[in-house]
Amino acid sequence: MNRAGTNCAGHTRITQHALRKTLEAVTAQAFRVGAGNVAAELEDDAGKLGVRLSVKLALPPLLGPRKTTATVFQQAQTARTQLVSRGLELTGLEIGRVDIRLAGAKEQPRSKQQSKKKSIQRLKERSVM
Repeated sequence: MNRAGTNCAGHTRITQHALRKTLEAVTAQAFRVGAGNVAAELEDDAGKLGVRLSVKLALPPLLGPRKTTATVFQQAQTARTQLVSRGLELTGLEIGRVDIRLAGAKEQPRSKQQSKKKSIQRLKERSVM
């Protein structure tokens, strides 16, 4: 309906690029990574929208405390569920198969303050020896 309250003829189309970017953003949010760390490919899945995702995860410091008790597999399942429900909500399209590939894991860059503390700690350790 337009402002006068009458229906207007026309079509609304969502491009594949817009769909892909939307689903990448939803996935990035679910994994708590930047949007640049997610790549999506779309395909037909028996009339539904099939999605193949590649997500680059940062490794937590191996000896440090974990922020979550969930495994990466549990995180992927949660992200898959969020993608299906949020994707339907945002695009109106039913999402079928969602394949998630976890890749490119590397340690998160440290802040300057963390790097400075680490350097001071190393200097103290050397002076003790």
